[in-house]
Amino acid sequence: MTIPARHPRGSMVSGPTRRRRRALTLVAAVWICLHTAGPASSSLPPSSTSGAGPVLKPVEATTLKTILKKKQGKVVVINLWATWCVPCREEFPDLIKLYGNYRDRGLELILISVDFAEQRRQVEAFLKENGVTFPTYINAEESYEDLISFLAPDWIGGLPTTFVIDRKGRLARSLVGGQNYEVFHKAVVPHL
Repeated sequence: MTIPARHPRGSMVSGPTRRRRRALTLVAAVWICLHTAGPASSSLPPSSTSGAGPVLKPVEATTLKTILKKKQGKVVVINLWATWCVPCREEFPDLIKLYGNYRDRGLELILISVDFAEQRRQVEAFLKENGVTFPTYINAEESYEDLISFLAPDWIGGLPTTFVIDRKGRLARSLVGGQNYEVFHKAVVPHL
């Protein structure tokens, strides 16, 4: 499995410069979320599963590398999202639908919230509202850009971001900004 190398810039920048870069990245991500959104949805689809709630685990780049190695030979969709990101929330049901339609053909879905650890309850509530009962993740890196830099060093800072990893473990596609089912379908199905 070919795992993208960790971007060295995170280890070379420290102190005020690193904090400034993180603040600018967060501002850019919020701006993209707010300005790429369609009309806000006032209601989410009802949960398709009753009973067990979502399992939310912390994840870092090293943990994600191990997770991806275990999924070798499958097509993996990694979605980075946040509860405060309108396009993230809007595309979420389409990701769940895609996973439901293709998991029997070897599709794996890894959902990673970039919300702060203090927002864990909000993340769990959103996952439950969307019928997610499989393990999902919340960023445990110092900043979510460290996690994304591990996956794609040239990431431009937008959320949501979706990565499609092919069966050979290669990054096949990066989708930045809110997408819909048709876009996800076209990006994933050729690799199944």
